[in-house]
Formats: sequence, structure tokens, C-alpha cells
Amino acid sequence: MSRFNANILFSFMEKGCCGQFVAMGAAATKSCNNETSQILRVPQKPELIWRKEISKISRSKATLKSIAAELGITHVSVSNAYNNPAKVSAQLRQKILEHAKTVNYFGPSAAARSLRTGVCGAIGVIFNDQLSYAFTDPHDIAFLRGVSSVCEEEGTNIVLIPLKSGGLDSFESLDAIVDGYIFNAPYKSNATTQRAIANGLPTVAVDFDAPAYTSVLTNDFDIMREITEHVLSLGHQQLAIITFPVKEGSHNLFTLDEDMDTDNYVVKQRMRGCKEAIGKTKIDLASVLVCETTNCEDGGAEATRRLLQRQPDITALVCFSDRLAYGAMKECKRLRLDVPQQISVTGFDDIEPLSLHSTFPGLTTARQNAYEKGRKAAEALLHGGGEQGRKIEIEATAIIRDSTAKVRAA
Repeated sequence: MSRFNANILFSFMEKGCCGQFVAMGAAATKSCNNETSQILRVPQKPELIWRKEISKISRSKATLKSIAAELGITHVSVSNAYNNPAKVSAQLRQKILEHAKTVNYFGPSAAARSLRTGVCGAIGVIFNDQLSYAFTDPHDIAFLRGVSSVCEEEGTNIVLIPLKSGGLDSFESLDAIVDGYIFNAPYKSNATTQRAIANGLPTVAVDFDAPAYTSVLTNDFDIMREITEHVLSLGHQQLAIITFPVKEGSHNLFTLDEDMDTDNYVVKQRMRGCKEAIGKTKIDLASVLVCETTNCEDGGAEATRRLLQRQPDITALVCFSDRLAYGAMKECKRLRLDVPQQISVTGFDDIEPLSLHSTFPGLTTARQNAYEKGRKAAEALLHGGGEQGRKIEIEATAIIRDSTAKVRAA
């Protein structure tokens, strides 16, 4: 499991409550539907809670000025020991810090400093799905590693803001603790996304249609067209597509000829790529089924079941992520359909296969550098302030492996 060295403030925006945690190197495991979710937490023993309360009392008595008086120095010297170490001698700073420890004083209040300077020292990362998804989805893990690598260098904290939550009331408090946002492919119409946009803070949009901000984009349209063309070149005419929800929370089954009103940039671009490739052939778009599902293996398996029940003669599944593709292959195996001899499967992301996928053929997919996307987004926000209209492109490449093969003669 990946570890993030930058401090991360987890924001749980559950209906009716808001809990916040600060963690170093936190990890979580989860997948959707029947699998369990687990976020690692340190249990609180009664004696630890009691000690914390005593510390709070002790700390409330110790102030920057009281420490200065006790040491016979100015309060400016104490302040510099924490905020501007270069302005005091190493010997004096050590003396101040050691004395502060004895009275449970750990430095000036970050909240007070934020009020004075107008700088919070944190950026918010807004992403789809639940909080634990950020620690189980290989693409998002790599993306956050990229973001945290820059934040670590700059001494900046990260606030994770999941869109799939029970309520939005707590989001108002988040506006006060971040200096800017990174949008990680959220749905544009989501109320949290809209509130963040209206807030007017510096913002960088990743895989998100927002011309007013700096954008970090993958060539989703071109690469999905290329992958679909590869499938078509193998003689497949009975294709189906497994996608993320076109609209937040939707799980529909429709055909490729239907008008698709989506506010998700990634879905829009990848669907356009599929449609353009298929549109150049004699295949009727009305014969190509599209199934929306949650972006996880169970979602891919469920979509595969729905598609094959509706159209049993499908010979190729074009999936919008590797997780969906692995779920599709898992379901094909359950149905005793050989991949790729009876049905070809493609993905997107080129994530590391888990051990349980070792029996599957190598996945034909699109390789994108999620780590670099995260790094470029954080650099653009922290160094460029989310400059308006700037576009940063991260190229994805098609990787052809063994999960696709020529269609078998009937």
C-alpha cells in the first residue's frame, strides 16, 4: 500500500456530522459492493484521552508571552524560534523549544496564523466516490503520490474532499482551511464542485472541462479512438462499452447512437473516441450497447452480466478503466467465456495487476502517467496559482497485450 509523506487532512462529509483527522502515511483498503472498507485508525484508550485533556489544560496556560517571561526574553524571540528560525541562534532556539515542551506548548496556533496571514498552508483535492477510494484505486493512489511529492517539498498539507458523501453542510468549513483546489475529474454539476468553483480560490482542473483554470489533461479522445480501432481491426463487429456513470449516480443501459448529456470530461472524451472509430465502419451505432457502472471490479462484472443478458453474441468489451476490465474478465471466467478466444477485453490506465488477476491474460489498455498528472497539477497550483487558460497535456499510449484477439469465425 502506498504511503503519503505529506500531511493529509481527511474530511468525512457524512450526513449530519463532520469528522476530521490529520495523518502521516495513512492507508486504507476498500472495494465496492460486497467487499469491506477499512481505514486504519489508532484506538483511543481512556488513559490516553485523559492525558490529552490534561495536555489541553496545560497548553491553555502556556502562551508565547508566558514562555518569553519565564525565560526572560522577548515574545518576538519565541515567535521566531517557531516561525523564523534563522532569526535566532541555534542555542537560544533549542532552549526555547525544550522549555516549551515542559509546559506542553507546541508552537503558535495554526488557526491564528491563518487569520493573520490569510494563508492556510493546505490545498483541497476534490475527487469522485468515497474517501477510501483514494487509497484503493491504483490510478488515484499514483495521482495522490504525485500531488503529495510536490506538497511535501513545499510544506503544504492536503485536504481530501470526496464527492460521494451524505451531506454538504460541512463543506462550508472547508473553504476556510484551503488555499486552492485540484479538481480530479469530478462531475461538474455536483453541488460540492459548484461551491468550490464559486469560492473563487486558485484552482487546477485535472481531466475536467474548465477553461477558466489551468487544466491537466490526458489525450482521452485520441487514445480511446486508437484502442477501439485496434479492436475493430481484429474483425469485431459486436462490441459493447462499459463506462463510468454518464451522470453522477446513473446506471443505465443504452446504445451508442443516443445523445449523451454528460458533465464528466473523461466519459465525454472517451465516448467520443469510441464513437468516431466505430462511426467510420459499417457498424450501426444503434447496435452498440453502452452500460454505466461504478468504477470497480464488481461494477465491471455486473455490467458484463447485463450486457451479455441483453446481447449474448458480444465479442468485445471496451472498458473505460482497468478495474472495469478486470471485473469483466472475472465475470467472463465465471461464465466460461475464454478471453480472448471468445471475447476480447480492453481497459484504460495500465495499473499493476493484483495477484488475483495473475491467471488473466495481459490486458490491452491505455497507459497514462497518473503520478505525473498529480505532480503537474500540484506544481501548477502551488507555483502558478492556477493560471487561467493554461493547458498541460500528459500523453497516454496504447499498450496491446493478450486480452484482445481476432474474432472467431461463427
